[in-house]
Amino acid sequence: MRRIAWYATIILVTITGLIILWQFRQALLLFLLSLATAAAFRPLIDYFIHHRYPRSISLLLSYLIILGLTIGILWVISGPLIHDIEQATNHLATSYVRIQASWPESGVPFQRMLASQLPPPDELFGGMSDEEGLQGLMGVTIDLFSFLGSLGLILILSLYWSADSIHFERLLLSLINVGKRPTARMIWRGIDKGIGAYVRSELIQSLLAGMLLWLGYWLIGLDYPVLLAVIGSLAWLIPWFGAVIAVVPALLVGFGSGIFTGILAAVYTVFVLVVMEFVIEPRIFWRKNYSSVILILIMLALAEAYGLIGLILAPLVSASIQIVFKYILHPDTSYDSPIMNPDETPARLISDLRERLAETRDAFLTQSEPRSPEIMSLMQRLESLVFEASHYLVDDKAEE
Repeated sequence: MRRIAWYATIILVTITGLIILWQFRQALLLFLLSLATAAAFRPLIDYFIHHRYPRSISLLLSYLIILGLTIGILWVISGPLIHDIEQATNHLATSYVRIQASWPESGVPFQRMLASQLPPPDELFGGMSDEEGLQGLMGVTIDLFSFLGSLGLILILSLYWSADSIHFERLLLSLINVGKRPTARMIWRGIDKGIGAYVRSELIQSLLAGMLLWLGYWLIGLDYPVLLAVIGSLAWLIPWFGAVIAVVPALLVGFGSGIFTGILAAVYTVFVLVVMEFVIEPRIFWRKNYSSVILILIMLALAEAYGLIGLILAPLVSASIQIVFKYILHPDTSYDSPIMNPDETPARLISDLRERLAETRDAFLTQSEPRSPEIMSLMQRLESLVFEASHYLVDDKAEE
């Protein structure tokens, strides 16, 4: 009876926790995305720190570089993209009017049936200028600003996590038993490494896919090359269905210039996506062992809650969950511990430690910022431990 009551309590607490998380899903999603963004930026930050830049300067340079690249890309594609959208809209309106005029008298029964079901052009386009159309446009504008505001909040939170990652890690570890903290630290850093690698992989592949599609569509002579390339780069982020979303528009637009152009555009799109999947991705991020079942479940849940944005975020959430369980069940010891060569002698290892400590002390001494007493005390303690290790090593050799 007690066991049944215990199981019932566990199930009740689990369901209650899931309900609470679902109620605060938007705040939780922003929090997790900010952590993923900070993890993606960390290698660039560590690069500047490794070259002896102060941490604050490293953070500033890293975020300025990423923001500069993002703004530069948007500035480059904004003009051609707006031009393509205007052309596509005008062409769609003209084609709709032509269909309404010619298909009702067509000899194909399907065309006549479809034309009878379509609303008149005046009714269709006139509804875009009335009050309901303006309300719809206002809703789209509000959603766009809300999305941009969420992106800004994610960047600000990620900057905070990057600047205060050590204190955040200490706070997390303080909730865990002392004996389990080394393993917990190793798991946390492994998760951070895996999620950061996944985010960088997807962003790099999406950017490369967009650039290759833009160049290919322009060389083929396809209409709206920038618009189709943007659709393809965003569709790459959607698993499975993304390939269809990327290929179909290019195929249809290509058919407007000829059957050969449409087929060539579709084949080139598939070629780019295959190169991203089997050539570029394995060199950046390896996700062979990730479950498709979990991805499907998360796609259904996020698509229901957030629509297209949920589909784009589903692979990130799925990969994050599976990375968490992977490192909990099989901790990655390679993140914290360097690979030890059995041929290296203890004296050589201690000599390397002394050199690293000397470089670290020099880096602290050359900083213009005031040095923390805690850090200097820790440095002295490390040097003392290395000295004691070398002392015991000399005693062991003397005994031999």
